[in-house]
Amino acid sequence: MDFLYFLGRFHVLVLHLPIGIICALFVLEWLARKEKYRYLEVASPFLWGAMALTALVTVTLGYLHFAEGSFGSSGLQHRNFGTAVALIATVVALLRTSSFAASYKPVFFPASVLLLVLVAITGHFGGNLTHGSTYLVEYAPQPLRALAGLKPRRVVTSVHEADPFEDVVGKFFQERCGGCHNPDKRESGLDLTSYKTAMRGGDSGKVIVKGDTEQSELLRRISLPRDDDEFMPAEGKTPLTSRQVAIVRWWIVAGAPSDVTIGSLDVPDEMKTQLSQELGVPY
Repeated sequence: MDFLYFLGRFHVLVLHLPIGIICALFVLEWLARKEKYRYLEVASPFLWGAMALTALVTVTLGYLHFAEGSFGSSGLQHRNFGTAVALIATVVALLRTSSFAASYKPVFFPASVLLLVLVAITGHFGGNLTHGSTYLVEYAPQPLRALAGLKPRRVVTSVHEADPFEDVVGKFFQERCGGCHNPDKRESGLDLTSYKTAMRGGDSGKVIVKGDTEQSELLRRISLPRDDDEFMPAEGKTPLTSRQVAIVRWWIVAGAPSDVTIGSLDVPDEMKTQLSQELGVPY
């Protein structure tokens, strides 16, 4: 199975091919409806064939990647919409390259529009897997955030009033770890996008133990040398800075608090300085 998983990882590389071809097809089919650009029709069968072939390869690799597991509802939706793109593309490509393509000429432009819409939806669910379901609206105006079910963005004007998890450590996890450990893609069963799920841990148990830095596996992983096989975040993703790691260590020593203010905690002077520098606000 490892070799199949290896092949499946190429899904994220080849998926750009059918997307690019679909965009090109949409433009070609739209222009070719005008007499001035009718000559472009000669390229249409080749593009439809190339698009169908690359879509089928992409979906096949996607199924191999999906077999690794740890994908939530967005992963399932991403797979289903991607499959729909490949199937529709194949059917239309067979019609476009057949001897009776002229009979179906009115179908090709609407089909390109449909595929463009489907690939956008597919990409949305794929983005959820990589960045989390709130990625697109994270910095949106509050009316749009409300439609997405998000609370108003927290505005912190001083370290003293900040919540140690919601405003500090939780943001580290969201930005540096959320790509793999979110509700839609729980690598090793771990979701670090909320306090409750972070404290619950993953398949191997708790990764954060209140007051115990030695037993907190998450701290160990982010503190390892970057060339260590167990270092997190993996796969060359941007790691936490040394200051952020120090803040996470302090937070665990302090009992991994949440729903309190930092001002209510015993914070060493050196850590006050680091927190102020990290948040960009005075203590």
